[in-house]
This record gives sequence, C-alpha cells and structure tokens, in this order.
Amino acid sequence: MPTAQAIIDQVRSSPRIPAPSQTVFRILELTRNAACDTRRVADAISRDAGLTAQLLREANSALYGFSSPTSSVAEACMRLGVKRVRAAVINQHVVDGLGRGKPADFDPARYWQAAFATSVAAHDICKELMPAVAASAGTAGLLCDFGIGLLAYGVPRRYAAVLSQLKAPTPPPIQEIERREIGVDHAEVGAAILEDWKLDEEIIVAVRMHHGDPMAVAESGHARFASAVAAAVTLSEIALNGSEIDDVGRLFIQVEALTDRPDDLVQKLLDNIVSHIRQTAETLRVELGSMDAMKANLDGLMDEMPEVAADISFRPMRRAAFE
Repeated sequence: MPTAQAIIDQVRSSPRIPAPSQTVFRILELTRNAACDTRRVADAISRDAGLTAQLLREANSALYGFSSPTSSVAEACMRLGVKRVRAAVINQHVVDGLGRGKPADFDPARYWQAAFATSVAAHDICKELMPAVAASAGTAGLLCDFGIGLLAYGVPRRYAAVLSQLKAPTPPPIQEIERREIGVDHAEVGAAILEDWKLDEEIIVAVRMHHGDPMAVAESGHARFASAVAAAVTLSEIALNGSEIDDVGRLFIQVEALTDRPDDLVQKLLDNIVSHIRQTAETLRVELGSMDAMKANLDGLMDEMPEVAADISFRPMRRAAFE
C-alpha cells in the first residue's frame, strides 16, 4: 500500500484537482489582512466574471438581509466586509472545482448536503459565540469533507473501494474505511491541500481535526474554533444519518464545551439549519437534490427531544433527557 504522503502527492499532481487560479490567489493574498484596501480587492474580483457574479449574489442574498440590491462589486465588498469576501471567493472556487465532473459511485447531492449542513452549522455556532470568525467557520465547515472530493477525483481507482463500502446499510465511519483501504483519511488530505493554498491556519486545523477525539481537538491550536467546527460536523451527521442517541450525546458534549447554555444554542441551530442550507446552496448555485431525508431525520430528532413543537419551533430542551 502506498504511504499517506504518496497518496497526498498523487492527489496534488492530478490535473482534475481544482488549484486556485492566479486571480483567486491574488484575492486571497490581498484579503489575508483584514485591514486591506477593499478597492484593490474589488478591482481584482472585477477581472473575473464568475467571481463577480458570485460576490454580487452573496451581497444580495437573503442570508444577509440588505434592504436594497447592488450591482457594484466595490459596494458588495463594503457590505460584506473582508472576511466574508474572502470566504465567498474560497467557497465559490471549491464549488466550481468539485462540480466539473464526478467519478463513478460519487454521490454529489449527498456530498453537498453534508458540506452545506456543516458549513451552516459552523457559521451559526460561531455567529452566536465568536462572531468575528463566523465567516471563516462557514468556510471551514464547507471544506471539512473537501478531501473526499480530492480523493475521489485524484485517486479514483483506489477510492472506489471506499465509495463502494459506504453503500452498505450501516457502514463504519468513512475515515475508518479510508485509513483501512488507502492509508490516509480525507481530513489529512484536505488539510494538506489547503496548506498548499496558504489558507488561514484555523481553517486548516479545523479541517484536519474535524473527526478528531474531543480531547485532542481541545488541545490543538485554535481549539475553540476547531471545537465549534467539530460540533457542526456532528450535527451534519445527525441531519444526514438520523439521531442515534450516541450522536446526540456527542453533540451536547461538544456544545457544552463551548457554552454554558447548550440547550439554547442547539435550539437556534435546529430552528434555522434547513432554511440556511437552502439559502446557501441557492447563493452558490449548487443543486442539492431532495432534502426530504434530511428533513425526516431532523423531524425524528425533534420527536425524541422533550418539549419540541412539530414545526421546527423550539422551546428550551432539558439536557437531562439524554442522560
């Protein structure tokens, strides 16, 4: 079996891997400093029709609630701020790059549902607890499973065995299959490529640690940020796979490490996650397919929770109900 480094190098060398363009690299370099000149950023974005269209969609999205639309890139940059602009450029690049084709057995709808659920949950957790990094958290959430796409495109023959085993009625966690079949998991591969792109350190750490042991995450660099993203991953898994009691318990353990009001935070997340996923997907022009299964899983989760109304409207939950 090739070493983990050999697999990462093979992924790096694949012509199908979506390396950032010079324009994207330029914008990422400009926006590394939050105090940068937004006029220079707007000028760089204006040179790329796709990024221009995406930024204007972002600035006019219902997610941000601006009262009047804009068709000016400069105004869009001012409205969103440097961190959101940076996130928008990264997000669009990833969506464009992974949307150009798909290997056999790769389910893009499920991939994007998981990615957007994690992105929305990470953003919303940090919006409540660490608002200065909410945009970066949304990007980290979107990138957590980036390595899955990289492996599916970069080493398709080897990764076919992983995708095939995921079709089992109750497959083990994907990272366990990956380590067994190819010797490295998607978290490590994704983090390695993001390091090549010189993305923010907290995003790279969160991507690398998103399936990590909670204690290891807590001891990592950017621990609180990485812990918020890891909690978002757990909520995404519940949304896609159903509310096993172990997963619900893990979610509360993760959220309790972030806030002394975990019930309130989980309530807000569940209130908004479906609508925010749809709005984010619409902004990024991604087809998610039917979300009936996700909604059914969330309905099932709500049915198991005490004092929860049937229409995604929550009253406070009692942690004792899960003990």
